[in-house]
Amino acid sequence: MTCFTSTDMLAAAKRAALTAKTMEATLNAADSRLGDGDTGTMLARLLTAIEQAEPVQDDIGATFKVMAMKAAQSTGSSLGTLISASLLSAGSRFSSSPALSVADIGTIVKVARDEMLSLGRSQLGDKTIVDGLDALACALENGSNPCKAVDEALSRFRGKPCKVGRARMWPEQSMDLDDPGMLALAGIVKAIYIPSSQRG
Repeated sequence: MTCFTSTDMLAAAKRAALTAKTMEATLNAADSRLGDGDTGTMLARLLTAIEQAEPVQDDIGATFKVMAMKAAQSTGSSLGTLISASLLSAGSRFSSSPALSVADIGTIVKVARDEMLSLGRSQLGDKTIVDGLDALACALENGSNPCKAVDEALSRFRGKPCKVGRARMWPEQSMDLDDPGMLALAGIVKAIYIPSSQRG
């Protein structure tokens, strides 16, 4: 059975941080059409902080809690707060666990989705990162391609309005634009699941 340790989680965080830096300008541009235009910068800073967390060997839950603390210290943004809270919940869920199974990874995504739904006061279908997480959770549960799932989520919501944040005030203008959070998630999932030699 494939298992993932604290070291593996930090390696995934490093790939996510590198991707966020690469996507920073793209995400800022996407956010500028819907919000403050700083999602890329915030996410790059947050993920860089997370990847600098020290892994707690044989306790992946404790590692998640350290990541959550690093995330909280790096930004006070709404998305950053949701990510930090999600990591904290994952830490509690897997407290004292030495490693994670593939099924556990799916559970973590569900924990993040549900935490963001609760704290962010959004719903599935509002065209936010939560919709991307829901698609990812379903893919992991069903054994389907996670990269394809997050791409399909982006495509599925094109033509639909954003229903939360500043973008909700201009529903027609938001219909053909990607949500920056969903866009970031798609890039990060590919960075984690696709070897660098195979990325287009």
